[in-house]
Amino acid sequence: MTDPFHHAWQASGTDAALPPLAEVRAGADRFHRLIRRRNAIEYAASVLVIGFFGFGALTGAIHDPIARAGAWLIILGTLAVVWQLHRRASAIQPPAADAARPILIHQRAQLVRQRDALAQVGLWYLAPFAPGLALMVLAPGIRHGIGALGASAWIAVAINAAVFGGIWWLNRRAARMLQRAIDDLDALEG
Repeated sequence: MTDPFHHAWQASGTDAALPPLAEVRAGADRFHRLIRRRNAIEYAASVLVIGFFGFGALTGAIHDPIARAGAWLIILGTLAVVWQLHRRASAIQPPAADAARPILIHQRAQLVRQRDALAQVGLWYLAPFAPGLALMVLAPGIRHGIGALGASAWIAVAINAAVFGGIWWLNRRAARMLQRAIDDLDALEG
């Protein structure tokens, strides 16, 4: 998305010229499609998570009542994440403008919006899942004491921590990349 902007900025020295409207429009449209596709995948995954844990909680496939409560918390966490994803990071269509500047203004606002959502992913994306996952994994320890947790529970805790850490790190990295794109647009604007 930022290639035409980055090249125009580098090539022009201190007086950056706006790239051609077609390049600006193509970059903004490409970013919009990327965000829309990412969110569609997240929404589809949410349907699967709700279906899986709902089935387990409703049919008794999850036998332990504490773990079943964890499944319900995961469902509630998933609904919170979907709402936050829509509120914080939905795809907003670029304006149908015949000039590059309004599209650039829109694009910068969208980059800032996505950067902020990714930078705070620990709060709105990861945290809602933590209580439910903790209840599900630690249910035997809650019921019978910490000594009742076997190696598999501790492995599950470690895997969950690694997955959460990886998601957090990847999103922070993506936020930094978006910040570089914002900086490129700011340099272009002068």
